[in-house]
Amino acid sequence: MEPLQAGALADVLPSVASHLAPGVAADSLGLPEADRYAVLLVDGLGWFNLWDDPSVAPALAALRAARLTTGLPSTTTASLATLATGADTARHGLVGYSFRTRPGVVMQTMTWDDATFIPEVAQPVPTWFERLDGCAVVVPAAFAGSGLTRAVLRGAAFVPVPDERDWPSRVAQAVETVAAHRLTYVYERGLDHIGHRHGWRTSAWRHHLGLVDAYAASLLQSLPSGTALLVTGDHGMVDVPKTHRVFIEDEPSLAADVDLIGGEARLRHIYTADPVAVASRWAEWWGPRADVRLRQDAMDWFGSVPPSAQVAQRLGDVVLAMKDDWAACTATRPREASMTGLHGSATEQERTVPLLTALV
Repeated sequence: MEPLQAGALADVLPSVASHLAPGVAADSLGLPEADRYAVLLVDGLGWFNLWDDPSVAPALAALRAARLTTGLPSTTTASLATLATGADTARHGLVGYSFRTRPGVVMQTMTWDDATFIPEVAQPVPTWFERLDGCAVVVPAAFAGSGLTRAVLRGAAFVPVPDERDWPSRVAQAVETVAAHRLTYVYERGLDHIGHRHGWRTSAWRHHLGLVDAYAASLLQSLPSGTALLVTGDHGMVDVPKTHRVFIEDEPSLAADVDLIGGEARLRHIYTADPVAVASRWAEWWGPRADVRLRQDAMDWFGSVPPSAQVAQRLGDVVLAMKDDWAACTATRPREASMTGLHGSATEQERTVPLLTALV
């Protein structure tokens, strides 16, 4: 079998769809022909993180591997929307972990804490779960009915995972769901949480990757014949030392004229009435540690086609993409400063994820 081609995270479900409903899309990834497809997304599984030491995850390392590129920002919300819709950030409009939804309001997308921001309107691109018959999603029970679920997982049967620590039950649940559906999406989030808390170069992160590897190995042993298992991630991760975590509010030249702060510590949306002055000061202050752009100059980061006016307003008036291992923290999200592993920016480490494939 020929090696898989490199591609984008946006290519995964269209490539699957080309086999399940011939003619609706093209398979740009060279996926195997199968009766059904299971897509396991491991939050925080970056290409370089995984291959730093393949012995930690021998089952995953044994699968056919290709590199995929995420969109920007390289963060869960944007990547899940890109995976589900096959569209880039400029089209699906979920431009970050948090962003301005209306004047004076920055919404956090994981909790969807702006009730006026209707998910089906905010993210209007049809998901592949809506476009295909026989789809299911196996995700934590806490996500049932959430704004993000409505935005990116609509169209699929919702199968809740009641206990994410019960790996044998999770295997049985996933296998049963895959057997009954043509396309099943399975989500695992623990690796990302461990990486944020401890960093990805730690024994805790390696231990959890081992658990994920054992889970994937069990799936490979138990899934019904004729199933293609695809394992991928939504972003990689960079460990940021404490000395490289800068609080915006602590630096007068950064805090001046800033009205709202969105995004996350590796990619910031800055909302201001004076973007030219703010961008100039920020570019001077950060120097080579970051790329600072006005909104109109940053639009091509988020897609090959300019976003609609509605989506463009969600982007910062000034957008900051961090380089190397620096982070722009904010007092409005103090928990960020306690995190070691971060992501969201345009580095290869953050934007490159694996596509690991096996036909059972």
